[in-house]
Amino acid sequence: MIDQVALGIISSLPTVEGLPRLITDVALSFGFFVIVAMALNFQYGNAGIPNMGCAVQVIVGAFTLSAITSRLSYQIMVWINVPIGPWDTNYDWIYGNVARVGVVNEVIKNNPFLGIGLLLFSLAVAMVLGAILGYLMSLPAIRLRATYLMIVLITVADASQRFGFNIPAICGGTLGMAIPNPFEWYPGDQSLVVGVVTLFIGLVSFFVFRTMLNSPYGRLMRSIRENEVTVSSVGKNVVSIRRNILMFASAITAIAGVLYATWINFVSVSFYYRNYWTYWPWLMLILGGPGNNAGTFLGCVLIVIFRKLIQMYKWVIDPYIFFTAQILEDLILGFLLLAVMLFRPNGLIPEKLLYIPGVNYTQLVKEQVKVDWRSTPKARKTKPSSEAKEADK
Repeated sequence: MIDQVALGIISSLPTVEGLPRLITDVALSFGFFVIVAMALNFQYGNAGIPNMGCAVQVIVGAFTLSAITSRLSYQIMVWINVPIGPWDTNYDWIYGNVARVGVVNEVIKNNPFLGIGLLLFSLAVAMVLGAILGYLMSLPAIRLRATYLMIVLITVADASQRFGFNIPAICGGTLGMAIPNPFEWYPGDQSLVVGVVTLFIGLVSFFVFRTMLNSPYGRLMRSIRENEVTVSSVGKNVVSIRRNILMFASAITAIAGVLYATWINFVSVSFYYRNYWTYWPWLMLILGGPGNNAGTFLGCVLIVIFRKLIQMYKWVIDPYIFFTAQILEDLILGFLLLAVMLFRPNGLIPEKLLYIPGVNYTQLVKEQVKVDWRSTPKARKTKPSSEAKEADK
């Protein structure tokens, strides 16, 4: 049976014509997930904040496009006297959505700067809303212990989905809605442009996180992770620091929601479940190794390629398993999480010791400390010195 499965996989490997598309899809998935995973590593791997609500921060980025940027684009059409349908009522907002988006895309096709401006506006607003959401999430949860903090963040993520499903003005309710394509002006494969932009933003995020983690603030984050009582005892406000970390990471995570929605040109709450945007990034972080961005990159690459292979060839395995292949990803997710936690808890690339420039670690290792044991209370009690005897007289 294994030979038959192997032959089926080999026969269904992508051809040379389909290989560029496969590379583009892998690059896009890597770009989306690496942004979320690095933000998660910034929170948990370096500050010890177990954020189990990454999905809600990604949803904020998608809601920015559907609820704010779409309305702005429609209003711009009114300002430049381009006929566009009404969108005041929920009925017009949902069922006239495709026609309005088509009008906006026709204008963007001849005005590239309009599409680029809408994208930059979406990224900026999503970061602001993500930071505000991080602040609101920190109010009831930041003083809680790790277990209760995770429960609160999971609850917030589920609540955001309920809002999206039941308020049509946000993203069309259960039907979802199309959004304007900011790259409509590009004549070729537009997903290639989205991939380049996503990888560029992911690279910028990497250098931003790396700079912060190598700064004194990064060392302060690690000290909070190791022993927050000690940090509080020297006058640092641990609650305020955690709040700032959660706000900054939430702003970066919201960017992934904007880019993902831009890629598919559609926003639906069903695309942003916590299984996809919370548990998989956690697996990438744990597999690669918490506390370092190199491990996050490696874990993200391995998991993205692994998931893509499962998605492409699950129909080959389906006849040989007693359950549907649709749940194969979820089973493998749980199995890998357990396996990594049991056999490789520090990840493939464990966190390295912190290096502080200007400190001579060799000298610290060689330094010898001389202790006068006679000056200890125990020594004085067991074997009093002549000076002590004279003092007693």
